[in-house]
Amino acid sequence: MKKDNDNPVIAQGISVTPGYVTGTVKVVKTTAEANNVKAGDIMVVLTSNPAYAIGVMNASGLICERGGVLTHICIVAREMGIPCLAKVEGATELLEENTTVILDSTRGVVYGKPKGNN
Repeated sequence: MKKDNDNPVIAQGISVTPGYVTGTVKVVKTTAEANNVKAGDIMVVLTSNPAYAIGVMNASGLICERGGVLTHICIVAREMGIPCLAKVEGATELLEENTTVILDSTRGVVYGKPKGNN
């Protein structure tokens, strides 16, 4: 498994918007949670929801577990130039809330420590 700064790849997906960002994981499951995403956060969602757009506009990166490059939330991220991955299998379970990860959407990977090892 390839590493970045001694962090292993913990998730992989399809690049929607290329980029490289380090941020805090915020798993979003409701509209209210999307409203709490702040600059520096990497928003992680199970599926696209138009109501999550406000979170994307605040986030430094987006990881979408289901859906592809043409889902609404991924289109918003692409239009805003925010690093984004789609089809990241198990993202909402693999990525632990409030931990720091590196999103390298150019390569289609997320680096960090596996859940429970932080």
